[in-house]
Amino acid sequence: MQGDRWGGLVNPDRYFEGRTHVDVARGPGWAWIGLRSGDGFHRLHADTLKALDRCFIELRWSGVRRIALSGAAWMEGTGHHFCAGADLNEVGSLDPNTAEPFARLGQQVMSHLLWPGWRTLTLGSGVAMGGGCDLLLHGQERWAVEGLRLAHPAAKHGILTGFGGTVRLVELLGETGADRLFASLEHWDASQALEAGAVQRVLAPEVAAPAVTQWLSGGRRSARGS
Repeated sequence: MQGDRWGGLVNPDRYFEGRTHVDVARGPGWAWIGLRSGDGFHRLHADTLKALDRCFIELRWSGVRRIALSGAAWMEGTGHHFCAGADLNEVGSLDPNTAEPFARLGQQVMSHLLWPGWRTLTLGSGVAMGGGCDLLLHGQERWAVEGLRLAHPAAKHGILTGFGGTVRLVELLGETGADRLFASLEHWDASQALEAGAVQRVLAPEVAAPAVTQWLSGGRRSARGS
């Protein structure tokens, strides 16, 4: 893996500069994508979604076959929030002509994670809400760090989610499980997400980054447990 700046963990480069930045670290056949922002909540602005879409396309054509996605700070050894979802100010400004392309852009980003030509891992930590919940759920493999808060409060705000989470969660948990998040507005911690089947593994914070680097290098470990 590239660099040893952070005790043997990966050294990311800035791929996109915006209100939520996109950082990428790369190695032979793998890439680790990280979200970074000034307030640490990492929102899915339209420009960030466009950057992620472009990044996934470039990585696919360059031969990358393993991708991890998390908050960028985990590349440095320790992190906090995963993603607070779409920017509600931006969502509130949408009209019938702009809402559909915005939703389709989000769906395109999510679909990259499910492409069968590679393996993808999402590492959920801290806040993963709304569109961030959608993003976490679209990983082919989904891990949680202790302290995760997983929720999808769109209905409470009168918003119909458009990034595909309603479909993905039914695929993972069935209609009853999906209703718990989308209709009943439940909030899950890491252990509850594991029990429900939304994630496959829960990690202590101190082992999260090394576990991801091992996964990226093709290391095999048990899917469940810490």
